[in-house]
Amino acid sequence: MANETVDTAARRPRPPALALPTEGLWANRKVQVALMILVPILALTALAPLLPLQAPLETNLRAIMQPPSIDHPFGTDRMGRDVLARTLAGVKVSLLVGFSVATIALIAGMILGTLAGFFGGLIDRVVMTVVDIFLAFPSLLLAIGLVAIVGTGLIPVIAAIAMADVPRFIRLQRSQVLSLRSRPFIDAARTVRASKGWMMTRHIIPNTVAPMLVAGSIASANAILVEASLSFLGLGIMPPAPSLGNIIRDGQTYLQEAWWISTLPGVVILLIAFALHFLSDGAREELDPRARK
Repeated sequence: MANETVDTAARRPRPPALALPTEGLWANRKVQVALMILVPILALTALAPLLPLQAPLETNLRAIMQPPSIDHPFGTDRMGRDVLARTLAGVKVSLLVGFSVATIALIAGMILGTLAGFFGGLIDRVVMTVVDIFLAFPSLLLAIGLVAIVGTGLIPVIAAIAMADVPRFIRLQRSQVLSLRSRPFIDAARTVRASKGWMMTRHIIPNTVAPMLVAGSIASANAILVEASLSFLGLGIMPPAPSLGNIIRDGQTYLQEAWWISTLPGVVILLIAFALHFLSDGAREELDPRARK
């Protein structure tokens, strides 16, 4: 009996290798452009405490609303605070929100989408009913409603944006699982009586990682924009804590006489969002065999 078990395990089909063409990924022009934008921003953000800048919350009433200069590359705001220092602090918040939302949505979406697509039946109907309800609302509107329920602050904002993004990841993962479930290597695994858990962890999930990672980079860019929108509306990160959204809101009143307060942080948001979308597009071209063809 033990020999039969060993033989059965030996006959189990090996899952297709998860090959990520990293060499082609780094050679992709869109990825290179994205890194040319992201790396300097990330380096400045990481080295911000070492730079000769005043603290993000430090005020200087003698330097109120000064235009960009050598001492203040992004100028100062209505309280004499350095806009560059506050922008770099806001970038930290934005990147934390983007990474956290993408990670939560990726993990939850892959788990629930795999269960719904692989088992079908009641599990699929229940999961997809909830997904359809959430997808009936625009992500920003849904995030506003969730923030109104759970409250403002960093953790509630991350939770609200992630809850708004998880249904999209569930639907994407489910569609991939439904496609993989009828593939020959899954039929071969059923023939040798492989367990469902073994098929999901060794066959299904590894073959869905690459597309989901691409979707995760897009979700991180969208999460950054949603967080900035919530903070601009006064529903996200609350002052005096710096966020790109509330920095832009603080400067909108003085847009004519002090354009740099709102404009320069807004440009940083756009650069990060563009870079993440370029990165996801380049990764899709390299990781998706159909795109490579």
